[in-house]
Amino acid sequence: MNEDFVIESGQKFISNVLGGAGAVWGSSEIVCLRNNSSRNRMLWRGVSGTVGVFFLSAYLHERLEKYNKIKK
Repeated sequence: MNEDFVIESGQKFISNVLGGAGAVWGSSEIVCLRNNSSRNRMLWRGVSGTVGVFFLSAYLHERLEKYNKIKK
């Protein structure tokens, strides 16, 4: 496997997947949507997790296309 592909995959995972979910989590804190109540915290974990899953699926789709292109 191409070493550049592995490094690029790690970088894209951190920036695209974790960054997307973290941006929602952090933004909800900044605009005071998230507070210390346990119910509210769980709601925003769900919202951030859902966004993370969406970005994970887009990431996996893009990485699979890139992998298939390298294999050919």
